[in-house]
Amino acid sequence: MSVGRLERDVRDEISEIFADFDTATEHGASGLRRRQLYAYYDIFIHLQDFTGENAAAAARDAVEGPGTARVRERLARLVPAYGPAGDEDRPTAFYHWEGEPPVDKETGLHTTVIVNRVADEVIPEVARLFGGLDATGFPHRMGTRRRQLFAYQGVYFHLQDFPGEDGTAVIGQAWREADPRFVQICADLDPLVKKYAPERWRSTADQIATRFYHWEAAE
Repeated sequence: MSVGRLERDVRDEISEIFADFDTATEHGASGLRRRQLYAYYDIFIHLQDFTGENAAAAARDAVEGPGTARVRERLARLVPAYGPAGDEDRPTAFYHWEGEPPVDKETGLHTTVIVNRVADEVIPEVARLFGGLDATGFPHRMGTRRRQLFAYQGVYFHLQDFPGEDGTAVIGQAWREADPRFVQICADLDPLVKKYAPERWRSTADQIATRFYHWEAAE
């Protein structure tokens, strides 16, 4: 996962850059299974899923590849750094839960990205709360296949993989069903995780980033 700043709407230009790259590049050797691009207010979010035992190493190598370097050069004029110049653009993962079978053996998954703000000192408590929730049967009932939490420059990213389409409707259904486990974690998180742009807040859907590009490897 990497992030940048969107100072204007350049989603079409970004999509074209990645479409050119993904069409011309054979990703089989790298193990890249899925690429998804999102926009959330002034944030650009780039997700990549790699398969295989060496997925972590493949993800690191992909950043250094010649083709990726050219993509980064083209993106530089469109997506400046979100944080101070020279800072790492990859958020820090602080929680991961995955169901069975592993996500990299499935296709047709859609990652729903929730964006908020979080202070460093509460991150362990946020991870603890989700650990408790995911130890129950609730993720399976909701349809969550994988959950990942990241933090970067005070920004909180909550990634949930769902089968099929965008999980916005699934999250909305969870609110309507009011499962006590869901209600409780929302209440527990409320003082810890803050709205990214409270002045624009209208509903819980406002915390969900918009996916504007998707590429997935053929079977």
